[in-house]
Order: sequence, then C-alpha cells, then structure tokens
Amino acid sequence: MRPTSCLRNSMANLFMPRYSRGRRPAALLALLLATLFAGGFAAFAAPLKIALISSGSFTDGGWNQAGKQAMLKLKKDLHAHISTVDHVSPVRAVDVMRDYVSQGYNLVIGHGYEFLVPARETAGMSKHTHFAVCGADVAAPGIATLDFELSGASYQLGVLAALKSKTGKLGFIGGEAIPSVTACYRGFVAGARSINPHVKVAQAYTSWDQPALSKSQAEAFIQQGIDVIYQNVDAASPGVFEAVAAANRAGHQVWVFGCNSDQNHNPAASRYTLASAVIRLDRAFEALAKSIQHHTFAAGVHREGLANNVCVVMVHRKLIGTVITPAMLKAVQQAGTQLRTGKITISPK
Repeated sequence: MRPTSCLRNSMANLFMPRYSRGRRPAALLALLLATLFAGGFAAFAAPLKIALISSGSFTDGGWNQAGKQAMLKLKKDLHAHISTVDHVSPVRAVDVMRDYVSQGYNLVIGHGYEFLVPARETAGMSKHTHFAVCGADVAAPGIATLDFELSGASYQLGVLAALKSKTGKLGFIGGEAIPSVTACYRGFVAGARSINPHVKVAQAYTSWDQPALSKSQAEAFIQQGIDVIYQNVDAASPGVFEAVAAANRAGHQVWVFGCNSDQNHNPAASRYTLASAVIRLDRAFEALAKSIQHHTFAAGVHREGLANNVCVVMVHRKLIGTVITPAMLKAVQQAGTQLRTGKITISPK
C-alpha cells in the first residue's frame, strides 16, 4: 500500500464515527480544548507592539545603534511588531509618543534621559500603553526608568588598563559630563588604582557627534604620554579610534576601550581595542516585554548592571593569549566576581 493510502486510512480511523473507535472524535476534541486552555491560545495572541524613539542616529556605532539592534532582536525572538524612530528631539517626542498610543502600542521606550519629561506628559493616556525611559535614575509615575550602571564594567576596564599601561597615564573621554558618563569615569579610576595606586587618569568631555573634536582630544592625550584611552562618546568614537590607530602606526603603543556597545571590531583600531563596556539592551528590553506579557510590568527605577548581566565587559577575544595575557584576563574576571558579590564597591562620588 502506498504511503498516501496509509495516511488516508489513518485519518479515516480517527474521524469516521462508523468504526468501532467511534468515540475518538469526542476524545480528540477534548484533547484540543485542553491544549488550548493550557496555553495554546498564546499562539493566537496578537504580537506585542513595541516602539523605540531616540534623539541620536541608529548608525552611531554606540548607544543609539545598540538600541536599534536590541529592538531587532525582540522582533526575532518574541515576534514583536516593532517601530523605531531616530533623530527625535524632546520637543517632538510628545507628539511621537501620543501617536504610538493612538496606534495601540503596548510599550514605548524613550532611549535617553531626555525623554523622561515627554514620557511623563504621555504616560497614563491609555492603560494599554506602557512607557520606559533608558538612562534615567529617578522614579516617575507610570514609567519604568532603566538606570544602566556601567561603573562596574568600567572598573574592570580600569584593571586591564593599569595592567597594560607602560606610562601609568590613562585617559577618559566622555561625550558629556552627565551622571551616567561620570560614573564610568569613577569606575575606571577605581579599577585602575586597585592595581596601581599611583596611576594618573585624565578626563575630558567633548561631544557625542563630532568625531574630529574627540580625535583632537585623543591626540592631545597621546602627546601627554597617555597610552590607554577609555572613550564614551558614541557617534564621535571613530575619531578616537583613528587617533589611536595613527599613533600606533607612528610607533607609539596606545590602547583603547569601547563603550555602550561592543566596539571591539571597529574598522579603524580593532587590533588596539582591548575590550568594551557593554550595555546588553536586548536583555533589558526583553525583560520589559515579558513583564507586559505576564502582566507584571512595574513602574519605578530598574537598576541594571553587573548583578543581572546587563552591563558587562566584553574582552576582545582575538587579543586573548597575546596582547591580553591569561593573568590579565583572570584579574578582570576576578574583579567582576568581587563586584557582583559586593566585596568591591565603587564610591558614588
């Protein structure tokens, strides 16, 4: 008998009441209903609608681009319907947020502290739309604020920087002296001084979107004998990477760190980028989305850091064993463990 005939006869045995197995249709129906009530209806539920708005560019190679990538992962992993808009000013944000509310979005994420005020004005318009603001450290009614604490990961970078530096001079370049950035500086200094109490760490703040300005600052640092630079300047980071690459071509050994996203493979100075302090936005966004699915969404400040593996260090794997020795890697990992367990704390000032 051909396979098709076997299949046809099997189906008949299941569903034709004239056979001795006449009770099977009722049993099958009961089984299907039980499956649906046990959770099968979830398969038919509408996908979550999630929006992300950002003031910067989704191609900045840092904070904003990482947000877009996290949204794409939500689309892939949770089958969410996503919408992303960049270059949104805080003034325009209220209208954009209200538009998402009118479209029935389940979650609207403002990707930056600057969206806290617009979110306050919009939250509460609909009980079906939830709001979150990234990079905020204060509570607001009806809003989940995500406080990304990179100081721990920055501490680990400081440990590696002090171990790699031959001059004992380090540099930190930030886009703006806001709390989230100065926290990176504090962590970096604390980590470096845990290895070398006499290390010197210079700091400067340039811009988020002017690579030439950040490049000039990096060049100035290098001229001062600084041989390891930690930058947190997002779209301006290519300028720092270019300065580091040029210095190495000229015979000056200089190393650099990435920030916010994994910048280890940047096109200009990949071979000189030791590691990056990374915010795993995909993990934070997924937790928010699932809280809506499970009806456990909570407003208030959400602390995201080493403890829940959202703010982590990604060491450049290709440099392990050569540029980064096993002893250096072990020191970085031990610092992470001690930070997670509370054996190491970083001063808030």
